[in-house]
Amino acid sequence: MTDGIDMRQFAKSAGTNIAFKAGTLVFSKGDPGNCMYVVQSGVVEMVLGDKIVEICGPNEAIGFMSMVDAAPRSSTARVKEDCELSVIDARKFRFMVDEVPNFAQYVMGAMARRIRGMGQVLK
Repeated sequence: MTDGIDMRQFAKSAGTNIAFKAGTLVFSKGDPGNCMYVVQSGVVEMVLGDKIVEICGPNEAIGFMSMVDAAPRSSTARVKEDCELSVIDARKFRFMVDEVPNFAQYVMGAMARRIRGMGQVLK
């Protein structure tokens, strides 16, 4: 859910687009976080240990927490269904926060959902 904000078109033009096959990892917990992704199509599972924290589909962001705090990845992103992701690097992320209407709200909404999801899984 992205509260009516569709970032796919902007993300597609702003970054590189990469296809991932089901079962592959986009990134692993502990990896350096030098970019975030916007899901164009397909499904990605956010995994912490052996638990699925969140399932992300089209127009959802993954990897954004490392863009906010420059810390390593806090979870693993595993492709559940073949997908296409738009890669947003740190420079483009800062530009989008400053210049793209509603982008900061989009990221904060995604962060809130992720934190709530982690809280549910870790109970």
